[in-house]
Amino acid sequence: MKPNTISIKLNAWVVCAVFILTNLITIGLWQPWINKSVSDRTITITGSTTIEAEPDQYVFSPYYQREGTDKTAVNDKISILSKTIIAKLKSLSVKDSAIKTNVSAYDYGSYYTQTEDNNYTSTLSLTVTLKDKNLSQKVQDYLATTEPSGSVTPNISFSTAKQKALESQAREQALKDAKSKAETGAGQVDAKLGRVIKVSDISSNSATPLPWMLDTANKSVQSSAESDAKSSYSIQPGLDEYNFSIDVVYELR
Repeated sequence: MKPNTISIKLNAWVVCAVFILTNLITIGLWQPWINKSVSDRTITITGSTTIEAEPDQYVFSPYYQREGTDKTAVNDKISILSKTIIAKLKSLSVKDSAIKTNVSAYDYGSYYTQTEDNNYTSTLSLTVTLKDKNLSQKVQDYLATTEPSGSVTPNISFSTAKQKALESQAREQALKDAKSKAETGAGQVDAKLGRVIKVSDISSNSATPLPWMLDTANKSVQSSAESDAKSSYSIQPGLDEYNFSIDVVYELR
């Protein structure tokens, strides 16, 4: 005797409908595009720090002017002066890459018709960028003898390389500061600090004080006993501040 069997025949349309309904239910329960692991409860904290460090870059920016009615003669004076200064700087071991010059010239008569004799003026702008304090002192001592206009003392600041090193150090400290503040804030609302969701740099800057200016063209900065253009002053870089701030978003549990 053959065993009893039950045969069920399903219409193809019914099978398709069941399959589609099952998938819709599954999709409704599983939505991978929605990150449900991230809590809606977050706290945003600003961490900050200030680092004091000695600046390592010295930038000199003196300029020189020569005037006269003869354009060729005036340009020759500036040309000779430029060659003389550059040669001396190189003899002090200043590299070519550290020296930048710019010469501009204009005719007073072309712009100011009332000026007497239509004088011609030529200006030499000199920029010397150094990373060595001792060499910077030698350069300043020499530049003070060249009777420049403007400041002879350098602008002292952090070099790009040192700023990057300070930024790395400051970011680490700012993150610690943010975490400490976040833990305190979470405790105040009876929550626990979760993982970090987002980190954003806010700002970074160095506070560099302006140098005391030795201006050999302006005798008012010196006493009568010190009016000799050959006088110079000791370069003291001191300490500058590097400030850094960062925003950190934490999850609250």
